[in-house]
Amino acid sequence: MIPTPEERLTLAQHSRVGVLLHEKDTLRVLWANERACEMFKYNVDELRSLKAHHMSSQERPYRRENGVAWLHSAALYGSSRKRWKYQDAEGRDFLTEAVATIVPLRSEEVIMVEMRLVSEGDEPIESTEWVATSLERIMSHTAAGVLVLDINNQVERASPYAAGLFNFTADGIIGQNLSDLGATDPGISEDELRAPITHPQGRVNFRMKVSVGNQDLRWLACYLENVEIEESTYRVLTVRDITDRVEAEKREEAQRSQLQYLSRYNAMGDMAMVMAHDLGQPLAASLNFLSGLKARISTPPFDPEKLNYGIEMVEKQLKRASEIVASAKRYVRRIESTTAEFSLPATVEESLYFVRLRAEEEGVAVNADLGAKPLTMTGESVLIGQVIINLCMNAIDEIRRPETAVKQLDIKLTEYGGMASIAVSDQGRGMQTVPADQLAAGAFSTKKDGSGIGLILSEHIAQRHGGTILFTPNQPQGTTATLSLPLHVSAKDA
Repeated sequence: MIPTPEERLTLAQHSRVGVLLHEKDTLRVLWANERACEMFKYNVDELRSLKAHHMSSQERPYRRENGVAWLHSAALYGSSRKRWKYQDAEGRDFLTEAVATIVPLRSEEVIMVEMRLVSEGDEPIESTEWVATSLERIMSHTAAGVLVLDINNQVERASPYAAGLFNFTADGIIGQNLSDLGATDPGISEDELRAPITHPQGRVNFRMKVSVGNQDLRWLACYLENVEIEESTYRVLTVRDITDRVEAEKREEAQRSQLQYLSRYNAMGDMAMVMAHDLGQPLAASLNFLSGLKARISTPPFDPEKLNYGIEMVEKQLKRASEIVASAKRYVRRIESTTAEFSLPATVEESLYFVRLRAEEEGVAVNADLGAKPLTMTGESVLIGQVIINLCMNAIDEIRRPETAVKQLDIKLTEYGGMASIAVSDQGRGMQTVPADQLAAGAFSTKKDGSGIGLILSEHIAQRHGGTILFTPNQPQGTTATLSLPLHVSAKDA
């Protein structure tokens, strides 16, 4: 005889184990059986109106955030056990051995918490009777995604939905080995999955990809836990279909790769521009000095001091050209850099080297105030440097206009509340005529042939690092572009 849904509810009401049902997302109480009401000394309606901190002990280990983390762990991995101290209507604490399990109902998933009273001095529950009862209860309520494996990782029992996720029937999957059902990701070997068997409380989380057609894949989040019953060890595997989430992660990774490519492509273009702009002047000057030297040597008598001066000037100009090339090489080599902790003031200063070269060419003074604090952040320093260069180059293009009276670029680095802000200011025409939503997105350009792609990339890079770019009016006129980024928090500061 298989109990009907109504009979299952009756069985739950008569259980000597307290049962609470929580809404998966908000964690509010949806229902409680009679035993749970006895424990809390509240009726079901009263329990529904309570907040988490009203139901738990006020002691530090049982604070709300710890309870929320426990229930969220159950929602993520399928099941989670914890010793938890609750508080009843009279303010008395009572300690329980509690198991939180994700349960699929007809309309939604809920979190079921089963509570068994224990004493303060009791050791954590190891009773085979309790474990066996819990295992059966889990199998009953989480039939949407549970497999029971033997010590060789072969399926002994399966819920219909779990079997279906692997393209089997509940009977057909019996005897199948876990390694034959799909590929683990990352590549966890069968030996690695079997290794925790020596520790009855061992558990492992992993992903599996299962072929569901000629080309389609299904991704499963797997939570494997060891359970001892009458001197035998079984493996309880909870599986959840996360195909949509994995596909979203892949799309995000593809977008991130595209952003990296575009950003680095843009960086290479800027380096080419720097080479074209800034090598021209020292090379032209060297050519002029060499022409002068050639004229003096061919027209004796010549003055040795003037020849030495000319040679020194050529050396100086060629050395400057060499420095420009060396800096560009260093920058380009770092274009393939990976995420790491770096000094923000050092990255700004390195970027300003190229900014000053361009500014000098255009007759623009650069004032930089980077402060004295050793500000650090985590990310890709070359991409952050590219954003700074982009903002400064745009400002220089505005400052170099004939109608801009103040030929000055101001850069200021400040820190407040764990955020660093790099403000790039000019006193040009300002951007009062540009729509605010376009400013926020960076999808604009005041250049005649500009597409705004540089600012779009800059905005994406800032967002990727958890930051923002904000354009505001400068005083008395012009524009201030502010790049704000979260700073690295060390363990001692956390």
